[in-house]
Amino acid sequence: QSKILRTLQSGEFSRVGGNETLLADVRILAATNKDLELCVKEGLFREDLFYRLNVMRVHIPPLRKRREDIKLLAEFFLRRNAEQKKAPKLRLSSDSIELLESYRWPGNVRELENTLYRASLLATADVLLPKDIPLGPGSDPDNSKPENNQLAINEALETLISATEEELGQAAEKLGISISKLKEILGK
Repeated sequence: QSKILRTLQSGEFSRVGGNETLLADVRILAATNKDLELCVKEGLFREDLFYRLNVMRVHIPPLRKRREDIKLLAEFFLRRNAEQKKAPKLRLSSDSIELLESYRWPGNVRELENTLYRASLLATADVLLPKDIPLGPGSDPDNSKPENNQLAINEALETLISATEEELGQAAEKLGISISKLKEILGK
């Protein structure tokens, strides 16, 4: 941390094993899944480095809280995979999209990317069906089926709404789904 801080403050650094001081004119874009303010308080992260890096903070919620992004990201990853393999672009069936949107994605965007990469490597047709999408370890394929997820969501929704008179936004957040998805469920 001290070497990074020195480079950020002075613009000077030396290569590993080298004696020559070099100049760097760089901007740093850093990402973390840690609470750095807590790490500073616990002495695990330098306070001066924290404030040097913390010029502009952009908070991006986890994928499970941005379900509306899943389809767009999935299509992007499939298109990129096809370009890299010089193969035809795969498409997702509507059931596959529902499956992807109902999964919790504990590994976030990287897990979605790797899942679709595996699916594209193993694909035998140009349309990916739910059976073609290998979800993360410990996921029960039967519980990942859209109809089973729908039942679980409906039960949780009934419990939540009957227990409290919450606003739709709060109910959707507690369920881990978007407001539009909640409205769609309520309409069924």
